[in-house]
Amino acid sequence: MKFSFPELDAKKIAAVAVTLVTVSFWLVIANYPTAYLFNPLDTKLTVFRAEQIFSSLGWVLYAVFPLVFAWVTQLNGKSTKMLYMISVVLWPLAIFVIQITLIFYGGGFYAYLGKHPIFALNDVIAPLVLLAFSSTLFATKAAKRTKQSRSR
Repeated sequence: MKFSFPELDAKKIAAVAVTLVTVSFWLVIANYPTAYLFNPLDTKLTVFRAEQIFSSLGWVLYAVFPLVFAWVTQLNGKSTKMLYMISVVLWPLAIFVIQITLIFYGGGFYAYLGKHPIFALNDVIAPLVLLAFSSTLFATKAAKRTKQSRSR
């Protein structure tokens, strides 16, 4: 009986990497649940309330859908690039907007990363990695162009 490893192409390797990023995201959530699971309506300032609602929605989408859309593309061949990109970008964008607002209210820009550097994995590094993998996950074959000479 011969054993052989399955052949993996770049798209499948990228989908596995997206899976690992998602697992690491959930591990951070499991270790710091109060940073992710809270009532955004308890925030006193209206602007923060809206931003926290946007952030809460964003991280739920971010925690599930990049993984789903990466594997849907691998399993049935249909491109889910736009949905993947939206689910990857919403939450980091919400965090960035919150950080900009904090500057105006006297807070520090990503100041929490000094106290809890593990959040850099979820808030900065993982979104960049997922965006980088999008070019591999959704690569299309370049159309071959044939040169046609025109005679006049």
